[in-house]
Amino acid sequence: MIRLLQELVILMESKGMKEEEIPFSLLFELYNMSRNNMSKVFSDSATWVNPQLIDPMLDQGIIQRVMSENLEKYALTFKGIAQSIQIKYGKTLEEQFLRFLELSDHKFATTEQSPLSWKEKLASLSLILMASTSTSSAIHLNNKANKAVFNEVFEKTLASLKKFGLVEKKEELKTTSRGEHPVSALMSRVTELARKTNLYYKNVREVSGYYFDVEKEEDIDKKRLFFLLRKIFGYYDPNCDYGEMYKELEQISQLYSPRFLARSINPMISLSILKKVKEFMNQEIWHFPQQTQPNLETQRTLTEQARDHKTKRIKTTEGRVVPKDVI
Repeated sequence: MIRLLQELVILMESKGMKEEEIPFSLLFELYNMSRNNMSKVFSDSATWVNPQLIDPMLDQGIIQRVMSENLEKYALTFKGIAQSIQIKYGKTLEEQFLRFLELSDHKFATTEQSPLSWKEKLASLSLILMASTSTSSAIHLNNKANKAVFNEVFEKTLASLKKFGLVEKKEELKTTSRGEHPVSALMSRVTELARKTNLYYKNVREVSGYYFDVEKEEDIDKKRLFFLLRKIFGYYDPNCDYGEMYKELEQISQLYSPRFLARSINPMISLSILKKVKEFMNQEIWHFPQQTQPNLETQRTLTEQARDHKTKRIKTTEGRVVPKDVI
């Protein structure tokens, strides 16, 4: 058990976990991974077990079989991890459990209050623009056609978010090393979006379906939609041309929303969404806290202007000696 635990600890430390965090935080970190990441951790840390001990340890729920490169290996179960920590570090099961609860409570409280990441903003705004607002209109990513369309939506929406300063310009859609589609890769990593959006965000795992539950009586629930938009935009930026931004988002919605397969959308819902997004940008966003710094696009422009101005001043001094502080 200690040897299997050590294999797991070595792997987790390679991912940035500190040795002193292992006794109380290992179970919490594993439990809060995505299913794919957790599976990979158990697979990568799995190793051999004495054949004479396999059946007794399986019966006790201490180890689990893991198929890796056509070889049968074994990793600890959560029960096995807890018992191994008790043996190696002297932390009782009760102590581990209480710490797990404390970490879970803290994460739940801080997650709901934390702002959306750029990936969460992109996923949220894209689903809203595509009128993915119910089970019947959910976007299914279990086919190549929908993935291709949603990838274009992501690219267009991300370009707009960066242009108007809601997302840093360095952010890009990336394909993972395993060849995962960029759209699937992003959607599989917004695991905290449901908690951050009052559980309006829904993921129908059986069909890889995604939507926001914001429809009410065959129309868009304005309160719910505005709640989501407040999470996406966060603040009022006086340097942002919201009218021009709305035009871009409207074009994206009208161009791509009808192109998804395996769903049914009410055209009136799409119109209602655009109408309410426009109302939000025209009326609601002005009441937000004002951003204290220029947006990212403005910062870039000001930097370029300052550099151009400095270059002109240097050119005017050519041929004569000028103190460095003047230049």
